[in-house]
Amino acid sequence: MSSVPASRTHAPGEFLHNFHGGLKLRHYKRMSCLHPVTRPPMPEHLSLALKQHVGDRSIALVKPGQQVLKGEVLARPASGFGALLHAPTSGRIAAIDEQPVISRQHPVDTCITLIPDDRDEWHSDCQRMIPDWRQMSGEELLKRIADAGIVGLGGAVFPTHRKLKGHWAQPIKTLILNGAECEPYISCDEMLMREHPEQILLGAQIVARTLGTVEHIVIALEDQMGEVEDDFKRAQRIVDDPRIAICRVRKIYPEGGERQLIKVLTGLEVPSGGYPQQLGIVCLNVGTAWSVKRALVDRVPLIERYVTVTGAVQEPRNWLTLLGTPVRHLIEASGGLQPQVNRLVMGGPVMGMAISDDAISVTKGFNCLLALRPEQLRDPTHSMPCINCSECVRVCPARLMPQLLYHSIRTGDIRQTSELALFDCIECGCCDLVCPSHIPLTEYFRLGKSQLRSSLREQQRASKSEQRHQARNQRLEAQQALRAERRAARQQAAADQQQAQQTIAAALARVRGKQARGSAPQADDSEESGA
Repeated sequence: MSSVPASRTHAPGEFLHNFHGGLKLRHYKRMSCLHPVTRPPMPEHLSLALKQHVGDRSIALVKPGQQVLKGEVLARPASGFGALLHAPTSGRIAAIDEQPVISRQHPVDTCITLIPDDRDEWHSDCQRMIPDWRQMSGEELLKRIADAGIVGLGGAVFPTHRKLKGHWAQPIKTLILNGAECEPYISCDEMLMREHPEQILLGAQIVARTLGTVEHIVIALEDQMGEVEDDFKRAQRIVDDPRIAICRVRKIYPEGGERQLIKVLTGLEVPSGGYPQQLGIVCLNVGTAWSVKRALVDRVPLIERYVTVTGAVQEPRNWLTLLGTPVRHLIEASGGLQPQVNRLVMGGPVMGMAISDDAISVTKGFNCLLALRPEQLRDPTHSMPCINCSECVRVCPARLMPQLLYHSIRTGDIRQTSELALFDCIECGCCDLVCPSHIPLTEYFRLGKSQLRSSLREQQRASKSEQRHQARNQRLEAQQALRAERRAARQQAAADQQQAQQTIAAALARVRGKQARGSAPQADDSEESGA
C-alpha cells in the first residue's frame, strides 16, 4: 500500500487504508433483515420533542386544540441554527408539555402531542409543484433542504443545510455516503440501501449539485453487504453518473465513524478539532441522502425514518416509522418482548443510550431499539482498579491515551484532560470492551467532556467579566479624563476672561487718562478769556 494519501494520487476508495485500533465484532444483523420493511400501525398519539437536532431548541408554532395537516411546520428553531419540525400526519394538537425524551443532559423536555385523525391529509405546501432540482441553484437547493427539516440521520443530527453551506478554504471535491453500519444489531441503513439504492444515488446527485464542485461520489458499504453492492451497481447503471463509485470496506468497528471512514477511503486524517470540509470532503449518511431526494423530488419533509427493532423481541425487523411514535408501540408491533428483558437501548449495544421509559418516542436520530437480557449486560459494580495494561490505547481509533484520560478525569485535572484531547474521543466504546478491569471508560469520558465544557463556559464567563471590568475601567478613566479636560477648559476660559477683563480695564484706563490730559488745557484757556 502506497504511503502517499490516495486522495492525492488516486480517486477516493480506489485504494483502502487502515485506521488505528478498532475491533472485530459480531454483527447480529441477520435476525432483523428477514422481513421487508413496512410501516407499523398508526399509534394513538405522536409525541414530538422540540429538540431533535444539534443547535437551538425549537419554538412551537401551534397551540393545543389546533388542527394540523401532514407536513405542516409545527416548530422552528429559536435562531437560524437548528431544523424545522413537521407534522408526521394530520390530526389535533392535544398538548405542549414536558415529557421524557432521549437525552443524557435533559431527560425531560418540551414535546408536542399530536392525536392522528386517520385522514393522513397533506398540507398544501407538500402538494405544490416545485422545479426540477437540476434547474435549481445551490442556494435554492439548500433552502429546500432546510425547509424539509433534514438533519444527519447517522446519529449526529446536525442540520444538513448548515453542513453543506459552510465557506471553506478549498472546494468540496469528494462526497462520501456512509453506508458502513458498523455497530452490532443496527440494520436500518442496510435495509434502506436494499430497498431504495436508486433513490439514494439520486439524493447524492442532488447533494453534489448543492455543493457545486464535487468530482467523486463514493458509496461506502461493509464488505459483508454483497447483495447491497449488487443492488447499487444496478442502480448505478440506471443513474449513469461517472462520478459514482461503490466501495466495500472491511468490517472493523468503528469503521462507520466519519473520521475513520475518511481515513480508510482517502488516507487523509481530519485534523484534531477540525472538519472534513477542510480536506475538501463532505460525509453524509445514506439515510440523509434518501431524505434529500424525498424532499427535492417527492416534496416530503423529514417526518419518518427507518428504525431497527431487534434483540430480545419476538419478531426483530425494521420499520418505516413516523417521528413521535412511542417505543412501546414499536415493541407491540414487533410481537412484544421476550422473557427476562431488563433493558431497552436506543442505538447499539456499544454506543447506545439506555431508555428509562417505554413512553419515550422516536426522534430524527433514533435508529435502533434494542432489547437486552441481563446476561448481555456488563455489571458496572465489578469494576476494578486500572492496571495500566494499555489495551485501551491499542484499540482507540482516535489515537488517544484512555488510561491517562481516565486518571485525569478522576482527579479533576481539567488542564491535563484538555491537553490529552478528550474532545477527539468519538465515544465508540472500544476501550470499554477490552478493559480487563471492566472500567466504564466511555462514561468517564462523557463526564469529563461535561466537566470540560463547564470549565470552558466558566472561563468564557470569567473572560467576559474581565472584559466588562476592563471596559468599565476604561470608561471611567475616559470620563475622568473628559471631566479633567472640561475643568481645565473652564479654568482656561475663566483665566482668559479675567485676562480679557484686565486688558479691557487697562484700555479703559488709558482712554480715561488721554481724556484727562486732553481736557486740562481747555480749562486754562477758558480761565484766560474770562480775565
